[in-house]
Amino acid sequence: MTALDCLGGQRPLATEEFARRAHAYALNPNRNPVKEVLDRYGSVEETPPLLGIFNDVPWYQVRDDEVHAWAKAGLSWVVNDAEHLQREGWYGRQQNAMEGRVGLLQVQRLHREAFSAHGDVFQLGARATMKPYGTTLEEAERFYRAVNFPTPGEATRDDRGGYPVRYGDRKFAFTPDSLRGQETETQGWVQFETAEYIVDREVRDRVLDLMQAQGPNKACGFVGPFDAILRQGEIPEIEAAIDALFRAASRRGIHMGRVVGSGSMEDPGEIEDNIVRALENGARLICVHPFTSDLVFRGAMNVTEPFFKAAERCGF
Repeated sequence: MTALDCLGGQRPLATEEFARRAHAYALNPNRNPVKEVLDRYGSVEETPPLLGIFNDVPWYQVRDDEVHAWAKAGLSWVVNDAEHLQREGWYGRQQNAMEGRVGLLQVQRLHREAFSAHGDVFQLGARATMKPYGTTLEEAERFYRAVNFPTPGEATRDDRGGYPVRYGDRKFAFTPDSLRGQETETQGWVQFETAEYIVDREVRDRVLDLMQAQGPNKACGFVGPFDAILRQGEIPEIEAAIDALFRAASRRGIHMGRVVGSGSMEDPGEIEDNIVRALENGARLICVHPFTSDLVFRGAMNVTEPFFKAAERCGF
């Protein structure tokens, strides 16, 4: 299967594909469309890549037609960013439903101090939650306790609290077993954005082992080297360490991703080459470098380009 096959066979997406996605979401609002793709394959190497974007549009300004356009262009997952946008990036039920109906995985990133909130975002419709800026194994362990419902009788103060989960027909799952049985598609995404997680192989591998222990495709990773460099200055080995991280994760069956592109890498050919490098080393969750709020400007530039080229050809 190719990357286009994962989108329904064509890009831009056809109306029939949107109808299929909306139907699947109505039947099961707790579905995770990215995990569905990952679960089809026996290894990271076989899995086609999926494209995502970080969303900096405040929850009270996002529009249904914008979200539809993101999916139509071929995006599969969106990180709603409440780390740096704080409350403006913490998406609620209606906003997550907009994304879910068009088949986008809603990944809710929270600030680095958050713990129990990671489990609570699932009640708002997010199907994945992202923890930034970890430096120790203990932080990752606490994160996954907050993400997962505990085994009855084995809970700690950090475990996710119980809360009724709705089925597609709006009935509730009220018992511990039904809660655990209904929320099987949620994911915990860990950001690797410190030297401790990227360069220190001992810490890196212990975190990856913990992620593997969550079960198939229940944990994903995402690399953000900017914070590592900001904290510690120039790290000459950072790119080689990222490639090694992807390979180590792939061997454990963990899907990893990263942003490809930046303000200093705008050339499409260079971006394509670096995506190839990431894919060859095992990354499967590729992220574009513009934010969602940049797409309005980029679209406007694309639409106006023929006019200015024509005017120039005519001497104006």
